[in-house]
Amino acid sequence: MSTGLPADFVDFFAHVGDEGTSGAQAARDIAQVTVRDVETAPVFTEPARRAILAAGSRACHSVPLTPASGLCAGMVSAHVDRPLDALTTTRTKTLDTIGGQAGRWLAWHDRTVVLDALEHLHTLGRTGRGSSFRRS
Repeated sequence: MSTGLPADFVDFFAHVGDEGTSGAQAARDIAQVTVRDVETAPVFTEPARRAILAAGSRACHSVPLTPASGLCAGMVSAHVDRPLDALTTTRTKTLDTIGGQAGRWLAWHDRTVVLDALEHLHTLGRTGRGSSFRRS
């Protein structure tokens, strides 16, 4: 999900690989990444840098969403239209806390809601009732 970014940006970053962006680095290192100036930051591939600058972003901060397993379950990146100063220790700790809470919620959602939905679909398919799905 994104807010305030052009469709070209959203399309370009619909899937982020293992390298070439601040989000990829944050996911790999399981640590927040602040990019003070996209134009000069070595973390970006040139296509990623061009896409970010074309969207009007000059800096970003990426926060990994980490469940209890310690793996990265997702990422939140905020983009701003000017170079950034470093975040304070208090802000970084707060974002770590929120990233952990969101990661634990995502893991819970996968373990419960998603698995329950898949089990329900499996049951429908086994009983032959899955051939006429209706939306309510």
